[in-house]
Amino acid sequence: MRTPQLNRLLVAGAATAALGGGLVAATPATAATATPAAPAAPTTAAATASGPAKAQAAPKFQLPFACGQKWQLNTWGHSPALDMVKEPTQHGTEGAALLAPASGTVVASFRHDNGGHVVQIRHTGRHYTTYLHMKYRSVSKGTWIAKGTKIGAVGKTGKLGNNHPHLHYEQGYDKNNNGSVTWGSPAAERVAASFNGKKYTGKLKQWDNVKSANKCAPKKYYVTTKAAATAYASPTSKKAVGRLGKGRSYVFCAAKGRSFSYKGTSKYWLYTELDSGSKSGWVSAAYLGKGGARPKDLAGRHIPYC
Repeated sequence: MRTPQLNRLLVAGAATAALGGGLVAATPATAATATPAAPAAPTTAAATASGPAKAQAAPKFQLPFACGQKWQLNTWGHSPALDMVKEPTQHGTEGAALLAPASGTVVASFRHDNGGHVVQIRHTGRHYTTYLHMKYRSVSKGTWIAKGTKIGAVGKTGKLGNNHPHLHYEQGYDKNNNGSVTWGSPAAERVAASFNGKKYTGKLKQWDNVKSANKCAPKKYYVTTKAAATAYASPTSKKAVGRLGKGRSYVFCAAKGRSFSYKGTSKYWLYTELDSGSKSGWVSAAYLGKGGARPKDLAGRHIPYC
């Protein structure tokens, strides 16, 4: 059931359905308004071959808001895109922090006439997310960001923001494997949105009090390192930021990056709290002594991707 306070947003949703966006048609980018919040090191290469390919699994996206916040989601007439406002009365929607729902590389950060401030992120497996009508942007194109990194704030910018604070959100899939995803129109490469493993899709659908699990206290996965490990700023960085001691410790998640060798070579990196230097950083899974295999914890479970 649509709540009375969202009647105006229905008009905004119908207007946004006709954005006619897409990165090709977008106006030239303008600079982001703040310093990037994550290491500037892309980890996902652009497509190396064109043409359709077998669909790849999406990351486990989280709602793009702070842990515990509750939001109302609507597809209106532009399913599978979603419009989002903060529960229970929309108070606090404008200016609410937007957090990356999964790690990835910022491939667009610009101002669009109709869409306002726009950010698009490329995630693993040719999956993308796009954010419209933002109040401001705090990440720049080419920046690699971890899940939970602030990318800007919810706003009402752009001609089709209808002067009503809300987030227009799209998940996309690069179906033709050309290294980009279109957005903002019925013909765009949009797919059904999912958060924390649940899909939210269907024409004129509404979900109330959807609770965010983004950037909640991370689960710990215990591992054993075969030697003291140097930690780096990101999975692709060569900037050392601290050390993780030898022996049993815990990590939070894994990501692919540059190759690293220690009694075997691995492209996997583990995000963890450190014993010295910075509070946290990335250490190579090569220190687990399992070669190039996807890292597992001591219970034999694959460590989830960040």
